[in-house]
Amino acid sequence: MKTKLMILSITLISLAVWTMQAKGQEDPYTSAMKSAIELMEQAFEPGELAESANRFERIATAEKSKWMPYYYASYSLVSMSYDEGDGAQRDLILDRAQDLLDQALELEPKESELHVLQAFLYPSRILVDPMGRGMTYIEKMFASLEKAKSLNPENPRSYFLEGVNKLNLPPSFGGGADVAKPILEEALVKFEAFTNEDPLWPSWGEEATRTELEKL
Repeated sequence: MKTKLMILSITLISLAVWTMQAKGQEDPYTSAMKSAIELMEQAFEPGELAESANRFERIATAEKSKWMPYYYASYSLVSMSYDEGDGAQRDLILDRAQDLLDQALELEPKESELHVLQAFLYPSRILVDPMGRGMTYIEKMFASLEKAKSLNPENPRSYFLEGVNKLNLPPSFGGGADVAKPILEEALVKFEAFTNEDPLWPSWGEEATRTELEKL
């Protein structure tokens, strides 16, 4: 009887220790994503952002049912595109970014963050040929932001991008500082209130919102 009790005690203790260890460990996907996001946030040079995109693509290849690796791969490339001076090369970068974003949208078509990223991509297309592309992509950009708002009215990034883009539009086109300031102020309020329990969730935009407001 004592032997059985001892064996049972050892088993229970071992199970308790295993459970505590398991709780303290992250699954490989979360660990890989956290590491990749940390490196992405430290990336500033085009080569670093390209490597960031490659890293997220590798995760996406292994985790085909998850939208976030595709999102971050696309986000890295869109960010990279804004520093590319050659129009043809910029379009190639954006083509790849769009393909990755499309794959994410196939997985989660109703995810607000993906439509925000689409709105972030379009202005870079405009910069290749402002006169030829301006009106087309401006309309698409604001349509994407409205879609993002309809899916999640509390997503601060949609207000941030709307404010920044309105700030850069002339008053004759519905833009200017007077129009943009209240939108950016609303974005900041939403940033301060926004919470998400997912440690991988996008978090960009708040610092940039504060910077833009300080200029006004």
